[in-house]
Amino acid sequence: MQQSLSRRERKKQETRQGLLEAALLLFREQGYNDTTVEQITEQADVAKGTFFNYFPSKQALLGDLAVWRLEQLSEALRIDEGAPASPVARIELLLRLWHEQMLADWQLFQQAMASRLGRPPGHGPKHRLAGLAADLVREAQACGEIRPDVEPELVSDLLFVTYIRRFAVCIREGGSAPPVDDTEQVIDLLMNGLAGPNWSES
Repeated sequence: MQQSLSRRERKKQETRQGLLEAALLLFREQGYNDTTVEQITEQADVAKGTFFNYFPSKQALLGDLAVWRLEQLSEALRIDEGAPASPVARIELLLRLWHEQMLADWQLFQQAMASRLGRPPGHGPKHRLAGLAADLVREAQACGEIRPDVEPELVSDLLFVTYIRRFAVCIREGGSAPPVDDTEQVIDLLMNGLAGPNWSES
């Protein structure tokens, strides 16, 4: 029975993954607004009703898609997957990879930002991303790369408030995304005040 349940759960995960991958492909090819649920299920090779077993709406899928992309970022930060041992270097890597994701899917990111308007804070991909950064700050404090007398959540907020604001300004002005080298500038500026005794600039 347990083995059968395990297979069923794996099948559910595979179906959900297939829907997310199909949606991302279609959103990139023809845009979020011009993509229908029917097209997503056809691309994923499942019945239309199956979609609503996993997502209550196309907009809800957009949020889950952002979480799935965040999970990919988390995997890239694992030391056993080639990420640097330095926690501060991994914070910089996190910001750089997240920025590159935004550049790759700039129109989709704008749609996701718009869908978040009016929702209560403290939920969703942005909250999870900030939590991931805060965990890295704690690691950096433990090894002396970041001073211990600052709150990890505050550092995380400083990082992402800066980025989200810059993205929001670009969206409002209808321009392109901020340049990727902003990542290094933000890290450098923050480290002037955050550096611990064991931090050294590369």
